[in-house]
Amino acid sequence: MATAKYEEIYSALRTGIERGEYPFLSFLPSENSLAHDFGISRNTVRKALQYLASQGYVQAMQGRGIQVIFRQHHQTSHFLLTGIESLAEAGRRLGIEVRTRLLESSMMTVDADLAGRSGLPEGASALALTRLRLLDGRPAIMDRNIFLTEVVPQIPTKAAESSVYAYLENRLGVGIVSSCRLATIEPADEEDLQYLDLSGLDCVGVVESFSFDSAGVPFEYTRSRHAPRTFSFISTAQRLPAQR
Repeated sequence: MATAKYEEIYSALRTGIERGEYPFLSFLPSENSLAHDFGISRNTVRKALQYLASQGYVQAMQGRGIQVIFRQHHQTSHFLLTGIESLAEAGRRLGIEVRTRLLESSMMTVDADLAGRSGLPEGASALALTRLRLLDGRPAIMDRNIFLTEVVPQIPTKAAESSVYAYLENRLGVGIVSSCRLATIEPADEEDLQYLDLSGLDCVGVVESFSFDSAGVPFEYTRSRHAPRTFSFISTAQRLPAQR
């Protein structure tokens, strides 16, 4: 699947911001300048800037331009709670080594309990993956991914241990559009204690993700169990209209 031009511009600007080429509270070049530099239309630039704003990198200042509001937090690495990125992509963004071990791959049928928790249709065929994620060599995340087989019929081991999202988008042509997420803290279970580096703690951070494709089909449900030291997320919030 070809990358949209605005996504390329978004990625280039985001990288520049994260590297400090556009410091905190500085202003990006004008839309006209960016359009000229990248050889694209202002509408494409505007879409990239809107995407940056939605991820908390910039804010439009009326009459002044686009101001950088992103600050690097050096004390720990932050995953994105509002943006959809693979762990491999997050690793490149954060400068950490990511390795994945596929522990189990099996077919299953979505039962009533899973349907109620995930939004996947009861009785549907699904592919379940269990993967251990190592960050800078330390076992940090246990992922349990469940995919509808009508959308994702199979995932080869090589793809499961590199980037599932790259396989879905580039090989299967699945458009991953949106994801709802729920973050909680839970007691560690036996599998957590066996596989994760909990540093002596007895709890894990859990992120449930409910993902939709471009046709609006809920095709993936994931529970990610994090060792506490990696349970660090960042998002941007905007003021909601006041209720009266």
